[in-house]
Amino acid sequence: MNILMVTSEAYPYAKSGGLADVIPNLAQELASLGHSVKIVMPRYYGITRDLLEKHPAPLGIPMGSTELWAGVFHTHIPETSVEVYFIEHEELYGRDGIYGDSQVPVYPDNAKRFAVLCRASFQLCKLLQWFPDIIHGHDWTAGPAMAYLKTIESAGPFRHTRGVFTIHNIGYQGIFPPEDFPQLGLSPEDFTRRGFSYHNNMCYLQAGLVNADLVTTVSPGYAQEVLEPELGFGMDGILRKKGTYFQGILNGMDYNIWNPGHDQLIPYPYDFRTLENKGLNKNLIQEEAGLPISAKTPLIGIVSRLVTQKGFKTMVEEDGRVLREICNLPAQVLVLGTGEPWIEKALVALADEIPNLRVYIRYNEKMSHLIQAASDFFLMPSLYEPCGLTQMYALRYGTVPIVSPTGGLKDTVVDVPQNPTTLSDQDQEATGFYLPEPLTAQGMIDGIQRAIGYYTSNPAMIREMQIRGMKLRFDWKAAAREYLDFYTLA
Repeated sequence: MNILMVTSEAYPYAKSGGLADVIPNLAQELASLGHSVKIVMPRYYGITRDLLEKHPAPLGIPMGSTELWAGVFHTHIPETSVEVYFIEHEELYGRDGIYGDSQVPVYPDNAKRFAVLCRASFQLCKLLQWFPDIIHGHDWTAGPAMAYLKTIESAGPFRHTRGVFTIHNIGYQGIFPPEDFPQLGLSPEDFTRRGFSYHNNMCYLQAGLVNADLVTTVSPGYAQEVLEPELGFGMDGILRKKGTYFQGILNGMDYNIWNPGHDQLIPYPYDFRTLENKGLNKNLIQEEAGLPISAKTPLIGIVSRLVTQKGFKTMVEEDGRVLREICNLPAQVLVLGTGEPWIEKALVALADEIPNLRVYIRYNEKMSHLIQAASDFFLMPSLYEPCGLTQMYALRYGTVPIVSPTGGLKDTVVDVPQNPTTLSDQDQEATGFYLPEPLTAQGMIDGIQRAIGYYTSNPAMIREMQIRGMKLRFDWKAAAREYLDFYTLA
């Protein structure tokens, strides 16, 4: 089977969130099962040409009455057969950011940038004389590809190609003014007929859902949640109509990169037999952060996008009541990430006042690994969470998750019963702690206090949870097989 992945980001070339981690891992596993897989994405400024090979022919991209010309670069994911193709267009992609940057949070021409990516995907296949059985589009940036497949490219070499569309986060929809639609090169009737029209605006995500033959999302739990109006963000009706052609497939994680026993980004590797080395990582990060070195004081790690969806509004509201009360228990809190400027500013201000709080406004891969390796608990108070990967990393690193029971978090973390005395019973599978629903400041405080209470009073139970979590596996090979089975429905 030939499979083309259309995406705006893929690690290690460009990354803003978990989408970038999914693409190469899924592609590699599909390839390892004997399929031909290619990835197409823009070449942003941050992707250097030095390690890429340039295709000798330019790529013509018809966009209605105009035609754009782009360069094509490519490489292989190391030690795999997966080819990654980069569309180079200086005006559209020659920028530091993916969707925006520090100066322009959202690029005003994103509608054009990602429509061109989608149209270029078909032109690339023609250039290579390689035609996919499946075009697999990821999130709103790939929505127009599903529409092109049902219109301009419905005949000819793509007549047997089927479209699969994956929702990584239904809250990000690609909403643009309708005046941007003509530049896609589709007929005026397609604005409504192909699902672009959405409350007097244009919506790329909706177009993807309407036109795709199959729709997936990134966990079974999230698949159930988005069928309801509360978390469907206006798309629940479309998804309900998809019926069996909509499915949740749990993301896997990369156990080669996220392996505390062989992680070169942490100073003291360990496994479940040598958990004492985890304490050495904790001592180190406490010292580097200027926190008191203490085994008795629990360290709570947070590595996240600092946005409302991830629970940070609740965390910083009421003058940071949650963080103030947690750090007074006592506990120590380390936060790493970037996001909404007002949340960044609030967290930095609170860190200046709260002795046991440290906040790092940046993305740093090495530090994210060290926080996972050093922390006792990993906090994810998400309002909703399609899948989540960092809680999987936490489990692998023996860092007990404290999570909202939503979406993929509920699929991957098992809550401690309300009154346990031991976790040694064969029927006990607890690996973490759930926060009370609905998420409130007091509920977050209560949930974290509950976890810390067990840390203080029953360390043996916590250690059993750590070991249980470290032995779990969320395997990409199993996910790839589910995708292949699902592809056959198209």
